[in-house]
Amino acid sequence: MRGFPRGVDVYLSGVITIGVGIVSWSFLNVKWQPSFLSEFLFFVLAAFSFQLFEIEITYQRWISAAIVLFVTAIFVMPSIPKIVSVVFTATFFAELYLNYEFLLKQRYFEYCKRTLFNASQLTVVIFTGALVFRSLGGTTPPWVKVEQYLLGIGTFVTCNLLNTAFVSAAISLSTGISFLYPFKFDLNFLPIQVLSLGVLSILSATLYSISLWHIILVLIPMGLFHYSLWGYTRLRRSAVEAFEKLMKTLKWRDEYTATHSERVAELAAKLAHKLRLPQEEIERIRAAARIHDIGKVAIPDDILLKKGPLTSEERKIIEKHPLIGADIIRGLEVYKDCVDIVKYEHERWDGSGYPEGLKGERIPLGARIVAVADVYDALRSERPYRRELSVDEAIEEIRRMRGRELDPRVVDALLQVLEEEGEVVEEAGRNLLKRALG
Repeated sequence: MRGFPRGVDVYLSGVITIGVGIVSWSFLNVKWQPSFLSEFLFFVLAAFSFQLFEIEITYQRWISAAIVLFVTAIFVMPSIPKIVSVVFTATFFAELYLNYEFLLKQRYFEYCKRTLFNASQLTVVIFTGALVFRSLGGTTPPWVKVEQYLLGIGTFVTCNLLNTAFVSAAISLSTGISFLYPFKFDLNFLPIQVLSLGVLSILSATLYSISLWHIILVLIPMGLFHYSLWGYTRLRRSAVEAFEKLMKTLKWRDEYTATHSERVAELAAKLAHKLRLPQEEIERIRAAARIHDIGKVAIPDDILLKKGPLTSEERKIIEKHPLIGADIIRGLEVYKDCVDIVKYEHERWDGSGYPEGLKGERIPLGARIVAVADVYDALRSERPYRRELSVDEAIEEIRRMRGRELDPRVVDALLQVLEEEGEVVEEAGRNLLKRALG
């Protein structure tokens, strides 16, 4: 509805309603003493600054060091309305700026809803964290007991998990991505970084017990953390972009290989989703499919672009490309889980494939999925040695290969995807029209 699926729209509206209610209650109960105004301005300006440089760590999910300041506010401000006023003000104005592109595109409803949701959900998160902290006997620093520090870490973990849950729910409802995917990503790739943020929030609260301005000392390591996390995500993204650009350079040699890989990646992801694989596995298969033919960069043009049938010697050379591709990406962290898919994508269910002649379920599932997507796209593409097959012809050939060269379960998933997307029906309709027109 106006840019949001109905389920997402209901969810966003619900969170916004709760958030606005909490904010309204808080602002009505804040006592704006001069001493609080300096705290308010410091926390708002510092958090606002960090939020302007938030980092996208997974699809539509950003992180910033501002969470440190918001949790610190829980520890050092005895009044929950004051905490909420800081969180909502900083986040609301940051989101007004960060979502400005929607305003420029005259997508006013989406601009307002995104801004209000992001500000509201973080307000609800910190409000809940403050309630938990107070209900468990949390006090303002200085802390002298181990239990107080454990409660501080527990409060940060609670806020971080709630924040992830709110965003994950919105992403899951709108895209179908697993709700648990962001949690698994953080556990696998960012456990030290998340724990570091919790430690920084406790350090900030401890320094606050000396004076407000001592927290400035923590802004330096917070900035360094923010920069290192940006560098980490940028390194991962740059590696992916570099290899995808390398695939695109193949367009100058073989346009089919370059565009083919993108189509295979999207179809392979749909097949993995249809097979109900975890989101991290779907993303792994998509990433591997995008570069599954990268080994062809080492194949001579006279073989790669040959229009006639290959000789036995030429076939041996081109059959080396999966091994070459696997060697190219081996050792790169961002592709460390993709090596087997790239290496074994040309293996066949009956053992007739290459490079090792693996058979049946000895072939990694990701490789079997990419193989089906690869074969179908190849059948539907025009090649120098044959014409493009129609959908009906391609399906007939895929069915012939089912249980022989291709995994029958993955082939069944492909047929379901094609039927759901209407390709089979549209093809049948075109054929009927052709016959009617003679």
